[in-house]
Amino acid sequence: MFPATTFPPSPAFTDFDLLLLPPYLPPMQSLAAAAIVFTGGFIIMVLEIVGTRFLAKYFGTSYYVWVNQIGLVMVALAFGYYWGGILADKWRRLGKLAWLLVPAGIFTFYIPQFADRLINLVSTPVDQPLTPFRQVLDPVLGSSVVFLLPCIILAMLSPYVTQICARNLAQVGRASGLIFAASTVGSIVGVFVSGYFLLQTATLTIIFYVTGSAILLLAAACVALNSWLRPPEHSTTPSFPYPYAD
Repeated sequence: MFPATTFPPSPAFTDFDLLLLPPYLPPMQSLAAAAIVFTGGFIIMVLEIVGTRFLAKYFGTSYYVWVNQIGLVMVALAFGYYWGGILADKWRRLGKLAWLLVPAGIFTFYIPQFADRLINLVSTPVDQPLTPFRQVLDPVLGSSVVFLLPCIILAMLSPYVTQICARNLAQVGRASGLIFAASTVGSIVGVFVSGYFLLQTATLTIIFYVTGSAILLLAAACVALNSWLRPPEHSTTPSFPYPYAD
């Protein structure tokens, strides 16, 4: 039997050690990063709330439609967070997100023109009886073919921008807290703006036009901020052990 190896306790951070770490993202860059994910969270909630009204003309206003729309957005967030994290580690440049945001913006802009054909492809034909199973499944399929793609791409923003904001591993907590808080605030604002303003003052077609245009502007902002808002060329971590609890 080999003798057990005893490791010395990990030293805690000192004030001098913290001074050696790369600085946090400057305030203006932090604000720009927060604004990007705020806009993404806002648009996701607009698509969720307005999407429920849009789907009502196909599937009615039953609670199935609401449940399916909410569940679909949760699925989109899960996939978007996961793939966004993968792409963040691979691309590490904000401008490359435009390759995904531009198609999502165009898709959203033209939803009023092609949604009928997509929903009719996946829904029960009008000349066939609607079974209880299809009554649940049709809203899921209809919502998926229209809203899943743009919501997944918008959800990628949060983990992607978090990777850009974190200067090193010791600052991931603060960076992720800022980004996900800004995204959540954007979603909260999106809910109330959709319910109390957009749906009361604009047609669904106009809302989709504005939302698609907003996604395209978001893509343009990512390209414009690509050189200014970027991670360091060599993200560093402290050379000393982290203070894990023994």
